[in-house]
Amino acid sequence: MNGNNSQARLMDACKICQNAANNRRHIAREMMFGLRDPFTYLECSQCGCVQLLDIPPDMAKYYPKDYYSFQPHGSLMTFLRHQWSAYAYGRKNLLGWIVARLFFANQAMMAVRRANIPKDAHILDVGCGSGHLLLDLHHLGFRTVAGVDPYLQHDLVYPRGPTVFKRELSGLQGQYDLIMLHHAYEHMDQPAEVMRHLARLLKPTGKVILRIPIADSYAWRHYNVNWVNLDAPRHFYLHTRKSIEILASQAGLKIEEVVCEGTAYQFWCSEQYLRDIPLTDPRSCTSNSPSVVLTRMLNREFKAKSDDLNKRQEGDLACFYLRKAA
Repeated sequence: MNGNNSQARLMDACKICQNAANNRRHIAREMMFGLRDPFTYLECSQCGCVQLLDIPPDMAKYYPKDYYSFQPHGSLMTFLRHQWSAYAYGRKNLLGWIVARLFFANQAMMAVRRANIPKDAHILDVGCGSGHLLLDLHHLGFRTVAGVDPYLQHDLVYPRGPTVFKRELSGLQGQYDLIMLHHAYEHMDQPAEVMRHLARLLKPTGKVILRIPIADSYAWRHYNVNWVNLDAPRHFYLHTRKSIEILASQAGLKIEEVVCEGTAYQFWCSEQYLRDIPLTDPRSCTSNSPSVVLTRMLNREFKAKSDDLNKRQEGDLACFYLRKAA
């Protein structure tokens, strides 16, 4: 009996702060593709991190070929992305404004703009998929950019552009002025090890941009397992400011700033999950049919609510800026 109790306590211990007291379990379903497979998450009572306990041995089922980050873009889509990114970076253009208005703001490029780095900075994008953001940065004049993603089929070498390496972060060498993880960190099952590699690859005066969904948010408290950005089982960790502070400190890094980036989608999509409608369902609010786009544009309530939550640091997405500790 004592052995069973010890094993249960070990299973219920937080992998970030090791707390095992008063932690809670939650059962969430896969709802992006409507598979509805159940998964168990642990919510730490101390640092607040929500973490997946039963990571599937084979995640390929949950990353099909049409998963968004690996999709190639044709010439028209690439052109539109460049205009959209340029608008987010501060270069006003009508086409970029229209794309942002019809769909959503380019938060990734806005995060880079806030970092205020020079054009000759050495930039690394971790978990970058096919490297679309790197191509946008190269188009804006950033020439020393590279990416790394272990889930690619092979290295991607863009003519007169960036290279994306198929490898683990642990196999990468060099020093970078800016290291970015745009909604990649929550997919990684060894967050402490990843944080140490980020510190190793970061120049003494460099910055890390870490953009993730966060559990110390209104959306997690309100929607719980129906929160769209829980995204079981692809998201292994839903961090909080406290859990990121713990991991950063252990790696010799510190939080410089946190900017909330929550959007109206936290309401649109979570509400439809409450109604058992998957993200890729034809009825989904993510559909780009004219009627759905118009409905999103005309509904100002969710946008106003998300903007207010961001101002109060309660948004469900956050951008962390990290530096090396003194």
